Amino acid sequence: MIWKRKSITEKAQKVRKITREPGRAENIGCDLEACNPLREERYPELSETVRDYYEQRGNGRNFIESYDNIRVYTKEGRYTGSYIVFVKYDMKIRDIYTKVPGLGTLYVEKNGTSGAYEIKSDLDDPGLKEYVSVVSAHEDVLSLIGETNGEYEAAVASDALLREALLDLRNAYEDQE
Repeated sequence: MIWKRKSITEKAQKVRKITREPGRAENIGCDLEACNPLREERYPELSETVRDYYEQRGNGRNFIESYDNIRVYTKEGRYTGSYIVFVKYDMKIRDIYTKVPGLGTLYVEKNGTSGAYEIKSDLDDPGLKEYVSVVSAHEDVLSLIGETNGEYEAAVASDALLREALLDLRNAYEDQE
């Protein structure tokens, strides 16, 4: 008898697991990179919600003037209708010419009643936090992080005022803790 190992994708397609919470189907295999690739600008409504969120965050608050060149990358979340969103942006700091490349992570769920996307700013569920950590370690996400870090380092190296402003911000943040 020949034993053939089934691929992870085949297993994920055949199994549908229901979580303990009523009405929440778990995305089986979504913690595996092969079953859950990083997708850029896949869901227009979700991308619009994320852009609105960043626009509100950057609307002249504190030292941030704006978030520009926002690009939205998604991976499926732990549950159907949920997503881990990686947001690549260029942050404009007040009175600094060079923009700071950055990458944010959000957990977004589609509201079952209204159909609107909702950004979950606090992840109280330790299982979701662990899931975000697992997915963030996927090779495609690590590549995006590496790319963004390279752009950040280049921006910092090119502008002495930016370096000084970032150092001041870091010191102010550490003093608040």
